[in-house]
Amino acid sequence: MTDPSTADKENAMKFKDGGNVYIKQQNFPKAIELYTKAIELDSTVSIFYSNRALAHIKMDNFQSGANDCNDAIKLDNNNIKAYHRRGMCEVGLLEFKKAKNDFAIVLKVKPNDATAKRGLTMCERFIREERFKKAIGGDDFEKINFCQTINLSSFDANADLSKYNGKTLEFEQLKNDKDENDGVLINNMSQEFISYMVNDLFLKGKQLPKKYVAGIISHAERLFRQEPTLVEISNTDKPDVKISVCGDTHGQFYDVLNIFKKYGKISPNHTYLFNGDFVDRGSWSCEVALLFYCLKILFPQNIYLNRGNHETDNMNKVYGFEDECKHKYSERIFDMFSQSFESLPLATLINNDYLVMHGGLPKDEESTIADIKAIDRFKQPPREGLFMDLLWADPQSADGFGPSQRGLGFSFGPDITAQYLERNNLKKIFRSHEVRMGGAEFEHNKKLITVFSAPNYCDSQLNKGAIIHVVPGKGKVDVNDNDDEDLDIELFEHVEHPDIKPMAYSNGGLGF
Repeated sequence: MTDPSTADKENAMKFKDGGNVYIKQQNFPKAIELYTKAIELDSTVSIFYSNRALAHIKMDNFQSGANDCNDAIKLDNNNIKAYHRRGMCEVGLLEFKKAKNDFAIVLKVKPNDATAKRGLTMCERFIREERFKKAIGGDDFEKINFCQTINLSSFDANADLSKYNGKTLEFEQLKNDKDENDGVLINNMSQEFISYMVNDLFLKGKQLPKKYVAGIISHAERLFRQEPTLVEISNTDKPDVKISVCGDTHGQFYDVLNIFKKYGKISPNHTYLFNGDFVDRGSWSCEVALLFYCLKILFPQNIYLNRGNHETDNMNKVYGFEDECKHKYSERIFDMFSQSFESLPLATLINNDYLVMHGGLPKDEESTIADIKAIDRFKQPPREGLFMDLLWADPQSADGFGPSQRGLGFSFGPDITAQYLERNNLKKIFRSHEVRMGGAEFEHNKKLITVFSAPNYCDSQLNKGAIIHVVPGKGKVDVNDNDDEDLDIELFEHVEHPDIKPMAYSNGGLGF
């Protein structure tokens, strides 16, 4: 650390002020750029680092944010915002004990800080749950399959069912060879029911009866469980069939409906793949999940869901889906959703050319598609290994591997992508997991595409959404940077929705 000149200090403050303006405008990459320039001129000011940490938090770069908070606290151990933001980063990193300590420090100085109180309470709850799991016998202590063991008749006395006078579903309670409950089938799922559910319930702020929700989840989970870990689909010999790939939708129900309105409904001639993270953040995650699950029951060969890093328990606790489920339905419904997420496939191979996963490529430089097929996916993901990589890894511009700004997973370079494609005889990688302001972005010498389908993410990012259509021989080259005659990439804007903020039902939301 060197002593900055007076001119450097003044210019650094100007860059800091400019960064603050971009924070207010929700332009977090630009804010980071200006805070970085301020630090380069004057690395002695604590708030430069804690301000940059806030921008990193808004972009889910929790490790980078934590590093900045550490530097801010070294410069000024009375910078309470730095402790607060480090606690938020530690929650994002799932380091709940560390986060608890930082929130406690904040509350000593600001005992009425509501966000720090919520954060402390949430961390204490998570720590208790982890202790309980270890006392019982590890993460898998409670491997009851709620979707299979569910007894639908237990919902019959619920008031929500007696008051329901809408379109009805016919349920079949399945039994195994020991006469034990073995899940539920819906025998009359129809487009008419789905339209009623969307138009007469969800768009009017109403919910399905819990019995219906439980039956839908159980049936959909059975379908997911029957699929391989790597799903393979093709339309090379079906010129009239379109395969459309969407990225994160994050509970943005109105934007999901707009996707179907703009690009066509699911049908035998139009297959959709939603590439993970369809819950959390947005406040209509239940509606999005139930719509997808009903469509899966009606069109099992024409809609596919890859698991994302947000289809996991820890993410659902932090980013709102668990609390939303409990608010709209019940804890038991969340448990069923959690179980169904464990059954979701981890990747999809389209036309033997395009490998689609939520996060990115494995760190094992000899890994092949066969390794994906061999994953035991029916559990919460581990903190490292191929399972984790598929959900969490991100691309970087430099060759090789590098640390992740998120702090979970890692980053991989263009050479890693090229080698994986060559080793597995593939054309491109499709992945999601990160906001792209243009909706989609070709990376790694156009061998990798990031597609993100939640426009104006969290009502703040002002990004576009994107969709990739796989249409062999009918693609649109040079449109939206596309170089592949078998692909058509389209962009779309967000649509209006009721005035309900992201994570509106979250009891532990920390304002990420």
